[in-house]
Amino acid sequence: MRELGYSDAKVEEVLLEIYKEVKRRYAEDPKYEELLATVCSEIGAFYLDIGYDRAEKFLLEAFNLRSKLYGSKRAILLANTMNRLGIFYMQNGKPEKAEIMFEDAYTIMKELYEQSKEFELDYSLANINLGTFYYEVGRADEGLKYQFEALKHRDILPCGGAVPYFNIALCYQDLGNYEKAVEYYIRASAIALDKGFVNVEEALSRALKIASPDRVYSKIEELLNRGEIGRSEFERLIEILRRLE
Repeated sequence: MRELGYSDAKVEEVLLEIYKEVKRRYAEDPKYEELLATVCSEIGAFYLDIGYDRAEKFLLEAFNLRSKLYGSKRAILLANTMNRLGIFYMQNGKPEKAEIMFEDAYTIMKELYEQSKEFELDYSLANINLGTFYYEVGRADEGLKYQFEALKHRDILPCGGAVPYFNIALCYQDLGNYEKAVEYYIRASAIALDKGFVNVEEALSRALKIASPDRVYSKIEELLNRGEIGRSEFERLIEILRRLE
């Protein structure tokens, strides 16, 4: 609805009316349970997007409704709700609660992926979420583990691996390994040239803050010579780098 030009207030009004109606039906017939959970999750996501703390109420309601799904293939719905709660808790300065949500969501997705490869994308995203959480709370060494796991599945990621490469660079920079950080900023940038998801100028600017221009140029050329980036990517990265100096 927001994409159609409706104001946040109007979207909220409509969502809450839907919630009231579905909740009324659920009170009369339990078959509406999943529909109610979906509505709660979507309202929570809407509030999360606009930074409203009422997100927690609806996400927790969705979580409680879906908690019985644990152990089934539909537990992916529970994991998605937990990821949203994790984001909410991080935005509101509650990292302890966020950690529980992100770790449990990861555990669910790992179990589902081990049962069926159809969950590969969701498992990879769960790794990115958990790895990002660890980086944001100053535990970059733990974050690397999950970002590298996500990278193993880069072919299925819409970003082509640009996001985990960028996150790995952030972790290495936080750990003081600037040589590795520069390399992964470049790797992320090379993929993002066509895939998007990562701001190429931001990534290369970060590289330039921790290494000399000559060192960054040298690393790009090194990756070209190793066949890890193509000639086209090399030329485009060099062009952007020159603009940033």
